Amino acid sequence: MLTRVYPPELVDRVLAVTDTAEVRRRLLPSRLVVYFVLALWLFRGRNCGYVQVLARLTNGLHFQRRAAALAAGEPDGAGWSLPASPSLGEARARVDSDPVRMLFEHAAGPVGVAGQAGVFLHGLRLVQIDGSTSDVADTEKNRAFFGGPSNADGPAPFPKVRWVIAAEAATGALLGASFGPWTTGEPALARDLLPHLGPEMLTLADRNFLSHRLATEVLATGAHLLWRAKANFALAPVRVLDDGSYLAELKPARKGDGPPLTVRVIEYTVHSTTADGQSSSELFCLVTDLLDPEEWPMLDLACAYPTRWGCETVIGHHKTDLGEGRPVLRSKDPEGVAQEMWALFAVYQALARLIGVAADTTGTPPEKISFRRALTAASDSIRAAAFSP
Repeated sequence: MLTRVYPPELVDRVLAVTDTAEVRRRLLPSRLVVYFVLALWLFRGRNCGYVQVLARLTNGLHFQRRAAALAAGEPDGAGWSLPASPSLGEARARVDSDPVRMLFEHAAGPVGVAGQAGVFLHGLRLVQIDGSTSDVADTEKNRAFFGGPSNADGPAPFPKVRWVIAAEAATGALLGASFGPWTTGEPALARDLLPHLGPEMLTLADRNFLSHRLATEVLATGAHLLWRAKANFALAPVRVLDDGSYLAELKPARKGDGPPLTVRVIEYTVHSTTADGQSSSELFCLVTDLLDPEEWPMLDLACAYPTRWGCETVIGHHKTDLGEGRPVLRSKDPEGVAQEMWALFAVYQALARLIGVAADTTGTPPEKISFRRALTAASDSIRAAAFSP
């Protein structure tokens, strides 16, 4: 999977561009180190330390070398041997995060095609925006840079990195990702995703993102929005439309931030009943720039918004499937955390692209293809020859 989505030639190019290729022959060439960093997300758990992961990547080399030597009638030499764990840590630091970030940016993008269920709404590609946090190793450098929550009893056990993603609905493929200190808000990180948005997209976001500034910036990309508003968000009706939705003004925090935005507000109530008969109701207030109720029926938009919760599934894949067995990131400094996060997004996107190809060629809806099974298949299909030192 890794060499199909990130072929060795591509890895060599990004290493050259970032000036992180080795300048002399090493036991751990930079290309191998990049694949090793990616593979750290394929193999997670208590028995998957640095040396164990590298052993899985290079598992078949010894036997291939012995077979070739025996076939040629030559003695079996000592060959390449596994380095110690500290050497692998030093090799990670030598490569840093830029090559891994560039690999992710190369693979990032939608994979859904016309006709796939849940990917488009009336010609607009549905894009989910959401965020989460991950625990990082509790070191002085990480705590100083990332910070974390605290209460009267003191700080949380681990510092946290906050991250935000833009993902295609139905397929879960990442269009872009951003991360930073825990103290950075999700709307601020979402601005890093603006270059990945554009015309013929409809963005879906929850209550944390709605503001005049961010909405204006998203609309400037040509993308549209269908975002939920908080219960206390001021949206006074200007004109009630025939379908029951109404127009309102989304006002800036300050007069100098630009003119108010005319938006359409859709309100509806969701009633639910639990298995034990407990009932509850929740009011939803959606804000969109799609103003024409005939072209964009209220029911179509209200039914499209729940696909935003698919982003929770994407986050779940990052945090539980790829992160299973090791909930805290390994890296002990911010640069290492950055490398680890870009590797997480790169490996996830590689899986999403392969799932997208499978869905397109077989006609199977993307959401029917198990991410966990795809991950298992990828981790079981390591081809050692591709990682030859």
